[in-house]
Amino acid sequence: MIERFVFDVTAANFQADVLDRSRTTPVLLDFWAEWCGPCKELGPLLEALAEEYGGGFVLGKVDTEAQPDLAQAFQVQGIPFCVLMDGGKPVDAFTGALRDTEVRRFLQRNAIPIKAAVAEPTVAAVAVDPQSPVARFGRALEFARRGDAASARRELDTFPDDDVLFERVGRLGDALAFLETALPATAPGPGAILLRARELLVAGEIESAMEQILESVAVDKAFAGGLARKGMLLCFQLFGEDEELVDDYRRRLATLLY
Repeated sequence: MIERFVFDVTAANFQADVLDRSRTTPVLLDFWAEWCGPCKELGPLLEALAEEYGGGFVLGKVDTEAQPDLAQAFQVQGIPFCVLMDGGKPVDAFTGALRDTEVRRFLQRNAIPIKAAVAEPTVAAVAVDPQSPVARFGRALEFARRGDAASARRELDTFPDDDVLFERVGRLGDALAFLETALPATAPGPGAILLRARELLVAGEIESAMEQILESVAVDKAFAGGLARKGMLLCFQLFGEDEELVDDYRRRLATLLY
């Protein structure tokens, strides 16, 4: 078990390690049992994601056989059952052994950030250089996710052109125009649709934002110099360029544009 980001939850540590901790770091509770086959599929995936997200959230493992009171308190009807705790309260949940892409979508929907990875320490903890390219790009993505284009651009400024992330930096920089362009709040048309898409994106509802962007393209694909395309590119950056769902939206966008 990855002790940095994964821990066992009991009735004794629930207040401190789940409720109190969730006020600063989201806690994903995984209700499982040894006899549950799907739990054994989902558990390692969640642990790997907790490590990948680098502390963007922590994973609390709840053995329903050993902690029946906690299972009852959360009205667990079937397992695996996962509940996201944030700010001291449950904010979202899912049931069943979801696929990797589906769990990532769940985390994305709840605006869980991917923090710069920290190498496994051998003797003492090793801090990541906050000015390293991966750290800067991670912060730029997080600022973009919040709708703060100016701060995102500051992170991307003078980015080393020999870094493996440089091409993604260029795409992200172009896409930030979607956050910076003034859009009408009331007038009907593609501008209003894109404004709604931008609101959804900042709220963490990226898939819904992409649907709105496609709707705006269907109305006027050339609006504001192709702003919808930049909005979709920004969504791709935040959602993950290699995700299967992104490929579907690429095809749908291309069909509307060409």
